[in-house]
Amino acid sequence: MAEKFKLVILTPYGRYFEGDVDFISVNSEKYSLGILPHHSPLISTLSVCKLTIRINDKDNYYAIGGGVINVEKDKTTLILNSIEKDSEIDLNRAQESKKRAEERLNNPKNGDEIDIARAKLSLLRAINRINIGSKD
Repeated sequence: MAEKFKLVILTPYGRYFEGDVDFISVNSEKYSLGILPHHSPLISTLSVCKLTIRINDKDNYYAIGGGVINVEKDKTTLILNSIEKDSEIDLNRAQESKKRAEERLNNPKNGDEIDIARAKLSLLRAINRINIGSKD
């Protein structure tokens, strides 16, 4: 059996996952990260992206809404803003969210920089969810 490492995933709603995994792949703000057992210690922010978790040679895909990764000697912890497994993604809802975000960006309110930033982030999350949820 291949060597594994402990992965813990935390969200604002509590512990999402804890178990032994073979490999994870995720994107930091600047780099793509592949984590295997015995990876060097690392702390980084994560972008809105696809998270791949390999368990027993089976890849599982998730849409994440950004967060932080902490790689330690024998454990990796992901603290995520949000996470959805590919099979849990509601594509209609994601497409509606994308449409709303695009409308807000195309018709911004005067001087509302916060709304523009939120719309950009919402659009990014919606596109990520659509891309991951559309895979068969």
